[in-house]
Amino acid sequence: MESDSAFSNHHSRSSSVSVEKVFFIVPLLISFLLFISCHSEQGISPEEAARRDSAALHVALMPVADCLPFYIAQHTGIYERLGLDLRILTLQAQLDTDTALMRRRVEVAFSDLARAIMIQQDDTFDLRAIAATEGVLKLITARRGRVRQLSQLKERMVAVARHSITDYWSDQLTDTARLAQDDIFRPQINDVRIRIDMLCNGTMDAAFLPEPYALEARLRGNNLNFSTQGLSPRLAAMVVPTWVLRDSTRRHQVQLLLQGYEEACSLTTDSLPDLLRRYCQTPDSLTDTIARALQHTFHPTVLPQKADADAALQWLRTRGKARRNYTTDTLIFDLHGTESIQ
Repeated sequence: MESDSAFSNHHSRSSSVSVEKVFFIVPLLISFLLFISCHSEQGISPEEAARRDSAALHVALMPVADCLPFYIAQHTGIYERLGLDLRILTLQAQLDTDTALMRRRVEVAFSDLARAIMIQQDDTFDLRAIAATEGVLKLITARRGRVRQLSQLKERMVAVARHSITDYWSDQLTDTARLAQDDIFRPQINDVRIRIDMLCNGTMDAAFLPEPYALEARLRGNNLNFSTQGLSPRLAAMVVPTWVLRDSTRRHQVQLLLQGYEEACSLTTDSLPDLLRRYCQTPDSLTDTIARALQHTFHPTVLPQKADADAALQWLRTRGKARRNYTTDTLIFDLHGTESIQ
């Protein structure tokens, strides 16, 4: 009887293990078959898929209003019509887009002139600013903070991204409010989604936000105190490494990238609410309102201005972040000009 019981227990355990193996192997087999089927239907081998990915143009973007026309052009088929195979890498922080560019994960990145100067002056990575976007930032103060005037920001926490466009404008703001630089606490919150959430939950007294986050924050009961709309310098920019500009094929791809952006700026599309939900993580209850507000507010890029780059350089010098012999003479590059890069 003991022998029969032992055999029964062993058989039961073996059956259990067999069943577990089946449940483990079957999903893997199905996934493998689906993978093979997908590639067979498309007629693309893994090697060909890798080749196409290598030939495509990769761009690092942030889910902000300045970058939304790129997403619109991609999702509405503009780039497909132009013959541009575009791969978008979406990152929540500008520091991450710069890092992606420097590590050659992408060929183009959304950045700003101050950050571009800091990278270029290092001599280990040469780049150019090829297009300026609107770059509008808004200072939003928390509804619980009762900040009505800029002077009331003294000893308050204002979220920024260090040594970037948000940090630049926070310095200008203290000058306008006649505050010392140290009068405002500026914690570095690089992730723009975290920045707005910290503002809305009262962790931060104020934050510099681009659209659509600034509008979202206002719709969630917070207050607009300052906007850079119409002010100089214009610092937000698209940047590319010089090796991209030396390659005629890549350079043409970048031209198509900006052409698609320009076409998307004047396009009326129903896809904007979905893009806001997917990339900006906009709450469902606010997507339609924000989409209506943003529609027809996009503007084509322009060539960055040297005066704006020099303003960024001067600011970096006041912070000890610029080399004494550095100039912005080579920072800006006109894609449509005849200039070449050696």
